[in-house]
Amino acid sequence: MSLREGPFNVIFICLLVFVIVFVFVKEPSVTTEIIGELQTNASGFQKWSLCMKEKVTETNHLAFWAKFQQWTDECDKLANIDNLGLVSLKNHDEMKYGILPVKEDQGSDNVLVTLGIGKDIDAEVQYKNKMNEIGRNLTFYGADPITDVNADLYSTIGKYFPFAIGGDAGYSTASVYVNGIYKNQDVVHVDLVYFFNRILKIKTYDNIWLDAESAEYGLFDIFYKTGPLDKRGIRFCQMSLEVHLPDDNKKIQFMNFIKTVISENRYGMHKNRNVGHMRMYLFNYEDTYCQRKFLPKSWYATD
Repeated sequence: MSLREGPFNVIFICLLVFVIVFVFVKEPSVTTEIIGELQTNASGFQKWSLCMKEKVTETNHLAFWAKFQQWTDECDKLANIDNLGLVSLKNHDEMKYGILPVKEDQGSDNVLVTLGIGKDIDAEVQYKNKMNEIGRNLTFYGADPITDVNADLYSTIGKYFPFAIGGDAGYSTASVYVNGIYKNQDVVHVDLVYFFNRILKIKTYDNIWLDAESAEYGLFDIFYKTGPLDKRGIRFCQMSLEVHLPDDNKKIQFMNFIKTVISENRYGMHKNRNVGHMRMYLFNYEDTYCQRKFLPKSWYATD
């Protein structure tokens, strides 16, 4: 991500945020989407999970960070993760991954949210084209505090929101990527749960691409059972996640986050790459909606 410097841009973004919240926020509907019974019966995921549980007993946060890619590569191979049908989606500087819905389940809409656009929608366009090839619609929502380029670019595929996403709402300093380097800049943040629950008012997200430039550390609890998303009946099936620029304290947070996710047996973390920060793909194996919509039947059928 990048920011245009100067007080005018900050005032402009604040005004846009006020208008968007005023327009989009209404009283929540009394109708609540019912989430299907949760069960973890994906056999390939069970192999992956047992493999990871043996590895994440490491207690040194530096070793944990250094070994995480190797561990997940080994467990991905053991569980034959490549049989899931993951498709590669390349943008300017990284590779994202996704699973297409099973072809026989035609007609339903799909939602992808990009949190941190970074003036690049190549991967989104590739995913849209692949979805269209199997007769699926894909609705896009994107948020990024950098209006320059992002506003016009993302509006060609979906709805754009001119703010950053974080664990809390407010006006704060964030690490953003500008001209090949990271630098601290002031940005407007909107709370992620508020964004999902009160602005978008969507309960099920098929895909989330989260590149929050270090704000992700304040969002780790959205992955946990009984966390803020679960409490509001919000779920997601897939996520591409970046965990940025860790100092010692953040590596401890990362280690505790991974150990919690592995112990809860809901999300698998695949195709991880340590490139200074960690890039990973997650899938929600516990939710029956996600299982039946995206996984080969052999991965979840119990009969």
